[in-house]
Amino acid sequence: MAEAHCSSCSNPRADRSERRPASLARITVLPTERSNDLASAHPDRFDQAAQARIAELEAENQALREQETRARLILDSATDYAIITLDTDGCVTSWNTGAQAIMGYTEAEIRGRSGEIVFTSDDRAIGRFTAELRRAAETGCASNERWHLRRDGTRFWASGLMMPLLDEDGRSQGFLNILRDRTEIQAAAERRELLMAEMNHRLKNTFALVRGVAAQTRRHTETAAEFQAAFAARLQVLARSNDVLTRTDWHDAPLRDVIDSALDAYGGEPCRIAIKGPSVLLAVNLAVTVSLSFHELVTNAVKYGALSVPAGRVDVSWIVSKGRKNGSKVEIMWRERGGPVVKPPQHRGFGSQLLEKGMPSDGTVKLDFRPEGLECRICLPLISSIS
Repeated sequence: MAEAHCSSCSNPRADRSERRPASLARITVLPTERSNDLASAHPDRFDQAAQARIAELEAENQALREQETRARLILDSATDYAIITLDTDGCVTSWNTGAQAIMGYTEAEIRGRSGEIVFTSDDRAIGRFTAELRRAAETGCASNERWHLRRDGTRFWASGLMMPLLDEDGRSQGFLNILRDRTEIQAAAERRELLMAEMNHRLKNTFALVRGVAAQTRRHTETAAEFQAAFAARLQVLARSNDVLTRTDWHDAPLRDVIDSALDAYGGEPCRIAIKGPSVLLAVNLAVTVSLSFHELVTNAVKYGALSVPAGRVDVSWIVSKGRKNGSKVEIMWRERGGPVVKPPQHRGFGSQLLEKGMPSDGTVKLDFRPEGLECRICLPLISSIS
């Protein structure tokens, strides 16, 4: 008895160790047993709780699916906009139908490739894409207003923004790029810019021409009244030639329209001037020169030539022929008949100087003062004929 008691006291840890598993087993098993007991005691209530939780999870999954579908519908419905996401290295991670419509790549063939693929070779050479990503990351936004490339190699003008793609904690997950095809608007802007530059150039030329006409008119008139009448008439011719060019949007002008506008100053019987020739176009600078030249011819005819007498008449005609350097040219003939006997002038007036010196270097003018009537042959480079 004494040894048993001693042994038991001398090794209390062994006694506790032997009792511990039974205690833990009771503690561990008890909740399970209680749950089983509850499930056994109330099977309907347990079933309902499980089914409710399953329904909650299914509803959450359905909401996520609907949210994803709605987001995809939004992206795919924005067909006029390219909406692209990229990872932090600038590789494409998503690509909507608008991007495919604008740039030609499908999402399957573009995903994983660098967004730099749509940049022009010049922009790639200077690292434009990388600079755009860096600017978007540093400032929160980078504008994208430049030429881009489609899959087939054609260019289009992109207008959009590059922005960082951030998670809920503000950490960068990549980039969001939204752009539109603004090729037509850019082309229109470039046309307007070109037109403004062209109009500025033409206005300067017109002012220079007006100054030259004023100086020559003053030199060949003796009184203020003569100067005013002659200068006003010549300004009117310039205005009418501008009207012709305005109707063609300041492009090449029909020769017939140019001649008709110049001869409007003649107020006599229209049948006394016969006009005949094929449909051809004159360059803008030549249209103004020809208009002034024909004004001088008709003015001279009314004062001294065929149109100064009732029986006189004028024939205007032109033909198209090949030039020496394989370019086409138009030969215009002014022929007066039935007027007073013509004598060569003692001095060259403004009209003669304009005709002989006002033509371009590749044009020629020949005045022939025949006794039966003045003849003027003008040869000019031809832009094109009107089919």
